[in-house]
Amino acid sequence: MFAPLPGGTPRIVAHMLARHAEVEGAAPELRGMPLGLTPVPLADIQLVDSWIAQGRPQ
Repeated sequence: MFAPLPGGTPRIVAHMLARHAEVEGAAPELRGMPLGLTPVPLADIQLVDSWIAQGRPQ
């Protein structure tokens, strides 16, 4: 879930960003999450990405 995809983006972050693309009408390669719900705000996705980059401290 936290492992980077070939582009370097953590898998969970890529899926959250894909949800934004789905709402905008695109058909991303990855299925977006959360399924069928409003996308997580981009600022919150950035927090998750930063947390992962810092080694996921407790």
